Amino acid sequence: MLTPLDFMNDWADGMRCWQATSSLQSALPVSAEQARDIGRKRAEKLIAYARKSSPFYANYYASVPADSALQDYPAVNRATLMANFDSWSSDRRITLASVKSLLSCTDRIGERFFNDYLVWTSSGTSGVKGIYVQDIHALSIYQSLMAVRYLNQLTASASVLPWPETLNANRTALVAAVEGHFAGIVYWKWAARLNPWLSGQTRTFSILQPIPELVEQLNRWQPKFLSTYPSMLSVLAQEQESGRLKLSPTRLWCGGENLEKQQKQQIEAAFSCAIDEDYGASEAMNMAFACEHGKLHVNTDWFILEPVDANMQPVRAGEKSVTTLVTNLANTLQPIIRYDIGDSITLHTEACTCSNPLPTMEVVGRHDDTLWMMEENNKKVAILPLTLNTVIEENAGEFGFQIIQLGPNHLSIRTQGDDIYARSRAFGRIRDSLEQYFKTTGVLPVTFEHDQALPARDAVSGKLNQVIKMGS
Repeated sequence: MLTPLDFMNDWADGMRCWQATSSLQSALPVSAEQARDIGRKRAEKLIAYARKSSPFYANYYASVPADSALQDYPAVNRATLMANFDSWSSDRRITLASVKSLLSCTDRIGERFFNDYLVWTSSGTSGVKGIYVQDIHALSIYQSLMAVRYLNQLTASASVLPWPETLNANRTALVAAVEGHFAGIVYWKWAARLNPWLSGQTRTFSILQPIPELVEQLNRWQPKFLSTYPSMLSVLAQEQESGRLKLSPTRLWCGGENLEKQQKQQIEAAFSCAIDEDYGASEAMNMAFACEHGKLHVNTDWFILEPVDANMQPVRAGEKSVTTLVTNLANTLQPIIRYDIGDSITLHTEACTCSNPLPTMEVVGRHDDTLWMMEENNKKVAILPLTLNTVIEENAGEFGFQIIQLGPNHLSIRTQGDDIYARSRAFGRIRDSLEQYFKTTGVLPVTFEHDQALPARDAVSGKLNQVIKMGS
């Protein structure tokens, strides 16, 4: 429950966001090289601060000379950071135990942590769940990038105020996994609180509910701005084409999954509305925004992306990487420096015809499939991959699993574990959580089979595709 102090903190956060946005808007236009130089200088300051304020980084970088370039510092991954969680943050109050006391309560999603911070989690595709703490400095940077470079769709330093568009905004909707402390819902709730005049114009909807119920709710709400995952947009586009969904949005936004070209065309045709994309992660929000030509422009003044090969060596511009090292220059509270995010990307140096000077990129992220299963009345129903992931991670507490559809209602499940007994116990927890979920959707009966093999990563992208449809 919000207290008077919470309202005061929200007001203060709103002022910080306004200041950050105003600063970004009033900044002089920069070239691609100037943006990179700004990023490099910020990286030097971040590393110096991390070595001084984070016990983990002080030890991790002990053998690296202080004047070293960013590329000379060792890379880090989620497992390492989570194993050293208590010594990672610059605020020594932040421990795994203190954070988990907040995360254990689903009725506290989006609440403040130590009055000053927000906490969110990431999915456990690597087998390890990530926990990330954000302070107002990082949040105000994310918000200013959203306001200036996304809403205005202009160059690196826009000059048009976003506030008139925001103040005149119609109803907005977020369709997402709202039952956990995920970045999308935590950030959305916080952003809505910053402007109480607009909070009544926004609603969130759960992806876990049956599609007919979601369609009914969206028809009642009639949002003009709809934000969700590409897989959900595809399902909603089919509902729109069938006439069951009757929306007239002016903006569609998607993220969190790959958006294929054909998929994008189908969605835009169904809604007669363009889709806006961004590239971000729980570790680093708003790293890139798509322009009107569909090219993702990297915010290189606040995020450094290093495409590397399997040996963590840089690849040339125009070449696809095996993975990517991300440095988040906005978050000094919980530094993310040369973090292996697991995505294969291609960075381009040629200028985009949209006139935005920031470099462009392509992403090959995780590509999970939507499963079409049968209800008791022999009617097909779409089951989103993120729905299954949320059910399993939140209810079974399992991560890094893999679901392979063998028949319409026949699922094979691969699990993590050091031995067959551990994997069998994990399978039992996953089966029980899915059985409970399918009862609420009418998808019955479902046959579950335990595949003793470990989850297999995609041979091309190296990503763990957790949900694979029949015939793939």
